[in-house]
Amino acid sequence: MIPVVLIGGIPGVGKTSISGYIGREFNINIVLSGDYLREFLRPYAESGLMEVSVYSAYSAFGEKNNENIIKGYVEQSKSMYPGINAIFRRALRNGEPLILETLYFIPEMLDEDIRDKIIKIYIHISDMDLHSTRLKERINYTHLNSPGERLVEQLPVYSVMEKYSMERSGSDVLIIDNKNFHETETAIKEYIKSIIGGKVHY
Repeated sequence: MIPVVLIGGIPGVGKTSISGYIGREFNINIVLSGDYLREFLRPYAESGLMEVSVYSAYSAFGEKNNENIIKGYVEQSKSMYPGINAIFRRALRNGEPLILETLYFIPEMLDEDIRDKIIKIYIHISDMDLHSTRLKERINYTHLNSPGERLVEQLPVYSVMEKYSMERSGSDVLIIDNKNFHETETAIKEYIKSIIGGKVHY
């Protein structure tokens, strides 16, 4: 099986760092960020909802509550997934190992005929204090010009999306609590190896 991997999670859980690690471990040279896919789509999206941050998307549906937060998240996801599906379809067709990491993790929006061919992983941090610390620290590692304090303030909103994504994930999704980076990286590596048969692609 060609390792075509979807890694989901809200900001600060370690998607970028872990995707880079997995790419190096399995010699996967194509590692894509959903944030950059979103930036590419914004000028072309028919829905003006893509112009706002996902944590503000609820405002298109009314007051700030869980139901409207989910509506905003789902509507933005609907704009994202045609592109996500096209990327995965091309990778599978060409036999190109690929990782895509994104906030927008709703497995049922993957095209049905390719869904089982994609390795799906969702990362979260159950400890809110640890999550806040990781967000503040990421400026030292992966987001050098993007301080995390702004996103820490939005963690209650992001947590609603996280819960929704986790509840919509089936048994074919590895859900992992990233309390310890090394343990998480090892667990994900072993999970991918168990699916692709331990093959490393060169």
